[in-house]
Amino acid sequence: MKFLHNILLFLFLASSSIMLGQTPGFNYQALILNTEEIQIPGTNVSENSIPLGLEDVTLRFTITNEAGIEYIEEHTITTDKNGMVSVIVGEGTPVNYTFSNINWDGKLKYLNVELNILNNNQGFVFLDSQKILYIPQPTNGNGNGTGTGNIKIVNSLGSLTQPYTLGELIWLTDFGTHRNPTLMIWDGTNWLPVNDDFDPANEFGLIVVNNDNTRDTQFKNPVIGDQVWNQTCGCIEVFDGLNWVSSKNTDALNGLYTDGNSIKLGGNLTEPTIITTSDTNTLTIDGLEESTNIDDKLVVIDKNTGVLKQKSISSFTQKKQVIVFAVDGQLEFTTPLAITSVDKIDVYRNGVRIDFTAVNNTTIKLEPEAQCYQDDKIRIVQLY
Repeated sequence: MKFLHNILLFLFLASSSIMLGQTPGFNYQALILNTEEIQIPGTNVSENSIPLGLEDVTLRFTITNEAGIEYIEEHTITTDKNGMVSVIVGEGTPVNYTFSNINWDGKLKYLNVELNILNNNQGFVFLDSQKILYIPQPTNGNGNGTGTGNIKIVNSLGSLTQPYTLGELIWLTDFGTHRNPTLMIWDGTNWLPVNDDFDPANEFGLIVVNNDNTRDTQFKNPVIGDQVWNQTCGCIEVFDGLNWVSSKNTDALNGLYTDGNSIKLGGNLTEPTIITTSDTNTLTIDGLEESTNIDDKLVVIDKNTGVLKQKSISSFTQKKQVIVFAVDGQLEFTTPLAITSVDKIDVYRNGVRIDFTAVNNTTIKLEPEAQCYQDDKIRIVQLY
């Protein structure tokens, strides 16, 4: 069995924009998957996405603006059994500058993410870059929405009244096919999502739901490929056009079984299976126990189909014997078959095994001390 390891990382935030309030930081979640290309006798499994569970990693977050770096921090954390990590950016270990001194001036910033998987000694690997949009924390107030300051909270665009100001922002609690909360801006003609890449049906980010009911409420008209992280099953669910299919529904069949997040060799074959070898790619089984049971069976290969079969040892070993009544002084006797090896011949004189030598390929000669008397019974047993 051979395993070739690659690390595949799926990263996602709580929504398609990073939202900041009057808090010391903001949430960041990631699902880290370990993709293994597996070559196992009896099957053909490749590119299985398996969560990198219970692994120590360090996440490095760098916040930048158009002028350069504003802040860097690191979090060392252990993924949970499902490969999930969740941290608050702003509460990590500062590397450069301080989070509290970031100037949230409403201009576009970016969150750059790097990952270091501590046990593979590869150091930090760049993962992703996300836009950061500052959203003041809304409170009770007046205006078209329910908040004060620069951001107003509304449940629908129909509840708004004109006039609108170019560049005016609102927080819409129900937007798009999947009814996601999002930040909207007035462009002079229409209310548009601030994140121009807003597409809840086609994002690297995963929407987190508590259970099947909240998933179905969030996705009233799901399309093929929609994905969620279902906290009840602790798994990714993908809509296939008819049903939500869980990543945990994958069965290990045909000589395989699952043990937690691992796929292992063992179990019943459920279909005819071919393993092809070559002069270079040979098949070896080391450490087999030595057999001492004469009733054990041998493995043979059908000459026509190549199918492995079992065969008893006795079927391989056949014998032929001849009985001769000797004349006085006789030492040489003819064997029942042509001699291929003297180790396959036993000779008995009156029931006692005696030594001999081969004269030619059909004749044996008894040892001189075994010279026969008249009517001695000579039995020659030959294996073939």
